[in-house]
Order: sequence, then structure tokens, then C-alpha cells
Amino acid sequence: MIDADATTAIMNADPAHWDQESSPTPTHTGLPVQPGFNWKKSLMAAAPSVANVLRPRGAFAIIGPGGGVDVLRAVANGSPSVTGIEINPIIVNDVMRGRYASYSFHLYDLPQVHIHIQDGRSYIRSSREKYDIVQMTLVDTWASTAAGAFALSENNLYTVEAFREYFDHLKPDGMIAITRWEFRQPREALRVASQAIESLHRIGIADPANHFVLIADGGLNEDGRPVLVLAKKSPFTPDEYAAVAGHVRNNPNLFWLNPPAGFTGLQPLPPAAEAFRRLIESNDPQRFAQDYAYNVAPVSDSAPFFFFTLKTKYVIQNILAGTGHGMDWRINLGVVVLGMLLIISAVAVLAFLVLPLALHREQEDGPRRNGIAGLLYFIAVGFGYILVEISLIQRFVLFLGHPTYALTVVVFLLLLSSGAGSVAARRWISGSTHVLLLLVSIAALSVVNVAVLPWLLSAAVGLPFVIKLVLSAIVLAPLGFFMGMPFPTGLRLIKTVEWAWALNAAASVLGSVMAMVIAIHFGLTITLECAALAYGLAALCSRTWRHAVFL
Repeated sequence: MIDADATTAIMNADPAHWDQESSPTPTHTGLPVQPGFNWKKSLMAAAPSVANVLRPRGAFAIIGPGGGVDVLRAVANGSPSVTGIEINPIIVNDVMRGRYASYSFHLYDLPQVHIHIQDGRSYIRSSREKYDIVQMTLVDTWASTAAGAFALSENNLYTVEAFREYFDHLKPDGMIAITRWEFRQPREALRVASQAIESLHRIGIADPANHFVLIADGGLNEDGRPVLVLAKKSPFTPDEYAAVAGHVRNNPNLFWLNPPAGFTGLQPLPPAAEAFRRLIESNDPQRFAQDYAYNVAPVSDSAPFFFFTLKTKYVIQNILAGTGHGMDWRINLGVVVLGMLLIISAVAVLAFLVLPLALHREQEDGPRRNGIAGLLYFIAVGFGYILVEISLIQRFVLFLGHPTYALTVVVFLLLLSSGAGSVAARRWISGSTHVLLLLVSIAALSVVNVAVLPWLLSAAVGLPFVIKLVLSAIVLAPLGFFMGMPFPTGLRLIKTVEWAWALNAAASVLGSVMAMVIAIHFGLTITLECAALAYGLAALCSRTWRHAVFL
């Protein structure tokens, strides 16, 4: 196992002989393989195998291949071209092509297998290839989500825009094959179906009811069962339906959740299938989600939090009642951590800054010397800066192809250019009138980024990485340069410098949590607009220095 908790197994089978029973010979680990184990029988009995049944010799694009389960299944079934896109270089280089290369029968070194170390969606966006199958099987990471690090969660794979890009890179009769964990009361695979319906609507398919095949690996009578969502741009044909029915009949653990009328000999539909039926018949994911117990509405690039399926009021109810400690708790634990951070940050700011400020004695050089509005300026500037920074980190994940690249490039460029702006402020800003103009300009530039940035990054996604870095600098450096000016300029206009530093720092800490709270509930676009409002508020506060001129 690469990850025992997620049961990410390394394949230990020769694709040319995967139908043979394993012999009890020592493996790479020194432990014998269980005698009589048949890789073909095992892998073809799983829900994702239906994609291989329908396109046995198709060209596959597999996002997050991990230990190679989908790769092995595709190669062994006769696929002449398997493209694997894995974001983690350790899995590719150190595990599959390194220590466990012999154990996996050099699966990732086969001539028909092409492995790329990159974010899956970024690769698909920039690819010129067309595929028969774009496949993702249980691809996610709970590590950063559970830590509350939503800016680094790889959830951009599951947005409506992502599905639209997958459809655009399919051959005319191609399909996407996405497998998600499912529960007694469906939500994740159900949300995948919502995403696919909305994406098909956007490419001109008014009623996509016949464009889906839904296969459950088990009767959904317990949490944590895989469900495959197959979606096509064209309707499934009678021959394809017959192939699916034959495969399901041969594997009694599989349940076809949306079989057309007339197919017999299948497992009876589990109660959870009713939710999928109602969603597809409604043909309106947004309206369906309003009345459903979980948040299964389609998510967009502006709010790419696919795994946040609990509605906020239910999260609070579960916490107060002490319930919800199953898989829901694990998946949505980051929300709880985020809420705790917000409360702790708010209490700390109130206790150590706002309350002492309110109780401070009236002194000539005290905090009221420049008025509360003058200090509010530094809070607004702190909020504005951190809201812009976190919004841009999330936006640049897709463009640069990796969360770490986005974090590094955005933070580095903003801090470097802001430092330069701080130095330049002493020469360029000569009075409060210039401060007002500067703040209005930053707010306007933020609004421009709301409208232009998504289009610009999408249009330039296919450029070489070095060119992307240059373009990132062109976009980020001017904004960072101007955002670096308001704080040092304000310090030169106010006498209570220590209070200004403290409140600005507090706003940055509190704002970093608020940024993700806003993004989760309203989206990254609204988060960036809130940054523009913060700078607008700072502009209003700066009017208290109307007649101030620097010495």
C-alpha cells in the first residue's frame, strides 16, 4: 500500500498474464502473495471496470493513477495508449519507477504508458490529445482539507468548468469515468452527476438523461462504497447498455443504479438509487440541491470546494449534538478547524487589541489622537491585502499546475513587489490626497482582476512553464507594488504607530481565516470583491488625514 488508510495498493501483476492465479512466491516485500488470487477477476469486478468493458481498446487519460490500478486495467484490456497524470512525483519516481518498479512489473515503464507529473486538470487543459476515456478513481486528498488548508486542496478537479474541459478533450463517442465514495444517503457521486448534468447543459445538451450510466460497488447499505459515474456527450447506445447489463449480471456485487426499462436479471435497486433517479429526472441540479439534505449543487472554479457537502447549519447542529463522527466528520473536519481558528482569532483580537484600545486613557499621544477611523484604516488595509493574496493563490493553482507552485509564486511575487512599493512610497506619496488616489486605484485594479484574470489564465494555460512564470510576474507585480504602499504611508501620517502595527497584523491573521470562510460560502470572486471593498473602506478612513502633508 502507498496509503493504507485509502487502500491505495501497488499493482503486483504482469498485464500480459493478469488472468492467471497468483503463486505463493515471495514478493518484493518478502511476504508471499495469497495463493489463488486472480488479478483480472478482482479488478474487473470493481465498479470502474465498466469503462474498460465499454472501451477495452480506447485511449485513456487517467488522473491520479497512484499505484496503477486503472493503468493496469486499461493496459491488460488492450488499450494502446494510457496517459497517467500524477501530481505527486514521489509516487512516480520513488515508488512506481524506483523501489517498487520490479514489484509492479515496471508498469509505469511500458511503451504504451505515458506518465506526466503535473496537476491532472492543468495537463488536460493544455493537452491537444483526444481521449476515449478521461478517468478519475477516488482521486482526492483529505490531508490538507482536514488541516483546514483549503487553498491547497486539489478540488479543482471536480468543478463544472473542469468537467467541461474533460468533455472538450474526448473523442465524439468518448466518456468521462469518475468514481467517488458514496454513503447510505448519497452525496459525492451524486454531486459528480450534478456536475456532469450542468456541464452537458453548457455544451448544448438540454436533456442528458440518456447520457449517464451509474454503477455502485455494493448495495450502498453502508458508508464508503465506490460509485462510478459514466457520462457521455452522446447518448448511450443499446449495444452499450447491453454490454453494461452483461457485465453487471456476471458480477453480482455490482448494482446498476439507473438501468433503462427492459433489462432483467439485475440486482434490485438499493434505496439510495432513488436520489440519483430524482436528480436525473429533475434535470435541474440547483433546484434538486435546495431540497436535498446535503449540498450537492454543482461547484465552480470560483468556489471549488467539492467535498464540502454538509450544509453549514447541519455542521453546527452535529457539533452541538455530538453526532456526525463518521466519514462526514473526516471529510468536513477542515470546516470545523477553520471555524475554531476563526473563533480563536476573533477572541484574541478582541481581548488583546480592541478591548485595550477601548479602555485606553485619553492622552495626547494615545490611540484616539488620530481617531478610531485612522486606526480602522490599518485594519482595512490588512484585510484587503490578505484577501487578495489568498484569492490569487487559489486562482493560480490551475494556471501553474501545482498547489505548491501557486503558493510559492504568488507569495514570493506579492511580497517582493510590495517591498518595492513600500520603498517607492516615500518618494511618490507626498500627502493624504495621494493616499486616497492610491487606495481607489488598488480597489479598481482588484475589480479588473475579478473580470479579466479567469479569462487570461485560461487562455494562457498551454504556454511553457517559464512563460507562465513571466506572465505571473506581469500580472502580480504591479498589484503587489501598489498594495505595498498604503501601510508604510499610513504609518507616516499617524502618531500611534504601535497600535497601527498591532491592528494591521491582527487583521492579516483574522483575514486569512475569513478569506476561506467567504470563499467556501460565496466563492473566490466574492472574496476578491471583498478585498476591493476593504481598500475602499481604507480610502474613506484616509479622509481623516485630509489636510495631512508629509514633512
